[in-house]
Amino acid sequence: MREKCRGGSSPSARGGFTLLELMIVVAIIGIAAAIGIPNWIAGKPLREVKKASRDVFGEFMKAKGRAVSTMRAHRVIFAADGRTFRTQEANAGCLRAQQDADCTWNDIVDVPPVSLPSSVTLLGRPFEDGNVIFNVDGTASVPSTEAQRCVDLRAASGARFKVWVQPTGRIFLERVS
Repeated sequence: MREKCRGGSSPSARGGFTLLELMIVVAIIGIAAAIGIPNWIAGKPLREVKKASRDVFGEFMKAKGRAVSTMRAHRVIFAADGRTFRTQEANAGCLRAQQDADCTWNDIVDVPPVSLPSSVTLLGRPFEDGNVIFNVDGTASVPSTEAQRCVDLRAASGARFKVWVQPTGRIFLERVS
């Protein structure tokens, strides 16, 4: 004789979620997306200018490190339009580019030019002539006026960051309010 199942279902007999449970989960995801996506989109210009300033900072640090390790002066040069920058290496024997007028500059093959995002603007011409030179002792050849010792970047939202280079070779990043 077979036994009849009495009332309710056993835990192993229940196979999935009810429609109500699925609708609640979808509603929660929809509310979270409605709140989160606009905030994420609004923060995009700030994220882009932060990334661009970190790229400039990183390129300066790499150029300084390469100058010390290769015993050749290196420079980071910004294009006239302010949209790209690249690192160049001086010829052998060029230790302090400011004093050596016969330095010639060559692009480094394994270091491609870096482009700024379209929403980021370079304010002014950095370092008067668009480049900063790192000497083999780790110092930097920068203009004497403090206002010209930085790269000033602005996002479309108005957020600004500056990457400073001191004559001692110190490089730092500053958020401008």
